[in-house]
Amino acid sequence: MVAPVAVLGGGLAGASAALRLAQAGIGVDLFERQAGPHHKVCGEFLSVEAQRDLHDLGFDPLRLGAVPIERIRVVRGTKSVESRLPFTALGISREVLDQALLDAAARAGAHVHRGVKVVAMDAGGIDTGAGRFCPETVFLATGKHDLRGAKRPEPGARGDEIGFKMHWRITAEQDAELGSAIELVLLDGGYVGLQRVAARVMNVCALVRREGFGGSWNGLLTAIAREPHVARRLDGASEMLRRPTSIAALPYGYVHRPGDDRESLYRLGDQAALTAPLTGDGMAIALRSAALAVACHRSGRGPLDYTRILRREVGGQVRRAMALHRLVGLPVLPLTLGLLRLHPSLLGRLAAATRLGRLDGARRIDRPGPPGAEAAFSDR
Repeated sequence: MVAPVAVLGGGLAGASAALRLAQAGIGVDLFERQAGPHHKVCGEFLSVEAQRDLHDLGFDPLRLGAVPIERIRVVRGTKSVESRLPFTALGISREVLDQALLDAAARAGAHVHRGVKVVAMDAGGIDTGAGRFCPETVFLATGKHDLRGAKRPEPGARGDEIGFKMHWRITAEQDAELGSAIELVLLDGGYVGLQRVAARVMNVCALVRREGFGGSWNGLLTAIAREPHVARRLDGASEMLRRPTSIAALPYGYVHRPGDDRESLYRLGDQAALTAPLTGDGMAIALRSAALAVACHRSGRGPLDYTRILRREVGGQVRRAMALHRLVGLPVLPLTLGLLRLHPSLLGRLAAATRLGRLDGARRIDRPGPPGAEAAFSDR
């Protein structure tokens, strides 16, 4: 027996969708393939937009140990430029935040199934390998991993980048020096992000071209340890995870396009839109997609309308983020860094320009609209 709604995946998008559904009194089963709390490749940068959506759910990330991020520092070699962010972001471990959302969803009445991997989906329902379920509605939140029978149609070219994440226990001196800054260390063939996610815990998240570093964590670590700035940050630090989390060959820039009236499920998070990680808005898009999907479902609007609304809400951010992502790999980057050093405030403006907009769509659609209202949500 399964509830009317099934949520496949227990990350930010899936867990927050299940929580919103349960809070609305809608029966929901959530299936998460990992049996317990776990880490994911993520910059763990919680933007102001993501914070607002969490507050709408009754969440205060500071109570979970989040730390403020108020400055951005870009480093290349021995040169750096720094600026104040136009907002206060937060650094928080995904292991902590995802688990807190799942716990809240369960308390609200959602049936959370841990250690259950959905292996396929078809018109007849979902298959977990141990049983088959036939929910009325499916919210697909499997993150960067496609599900057999429900793959993202034409996601576009997959990049040759590989992403790594490792948490480091840092010294009190390094903790104070890093402080409330997020640091982007630019490399030939990628970049490394450094920020605190808790007291004396630093997240090191990298996105690099595979061929430049041998496709391995050890190869990357050897390379980045030659960077003076990274070497200083890692001095006296120790790895906190048994091994880094990693992921590769992702179609950055993908935004799901509306199909036709056969659109049968709500795609959330990375299944709906995969923004460039450089801008730190992936978590915000995951939370936003969940809010919009639940609002559409409650108002009687189906997946087709939801997909159109989501493209309008997040498409601009993804385009701007990808433009910045491509700029990092261009030969003119040293000149760009020089310009930023002359005008540091441009960093803050870039950060503001790549943000997600305010959550307007969910408020507009939280109740059924008048006849013909769907025309306002046409694809752009």
